[in-house]
Amino acid sequence: MAFGISFFKVPKVRQFDYKPRFYDPEKERREKRRQEMGLNADEEEEAVVGTPGALLRGGAMRKRHDMFVQKVAQQKKQTTLLRVLLVVILVVAAVYILSDYKEELVDVIFKGR
Repeated sequence: MAFGISFFKVPKVRQFDYKPRFYDPEKERREKRRQEMGLNADEEEEAVVGTPGALLRGGAMRKRHDMFVQKVAQQKKQTTLLRVLLVVILVVAAVYILSDYKEELVDVIFKGR
């Protein structure tokens, strides 16, 4: 049934063809030197402290991650504190309510056996 005629136009597959505009021999030399020393990009940042652009390479991401971890830890503490406070309030309320019925409860518990 396929005659090669279709009512809908099917798009052709496109390929990305990237051609760099600039060649940086200094960058290539640094990468070659890094490979010779056996360092990756993260270790090089740690080895060279205070390099320009250190925040752009990953420092900002690490800082954002650390802030997120601190925020999650703070939320866990708040949740735990809230639960403990809720249990204390419920226990105090139960003791207050049941204090009026103390004699009846003692009779039911000990004499009801």
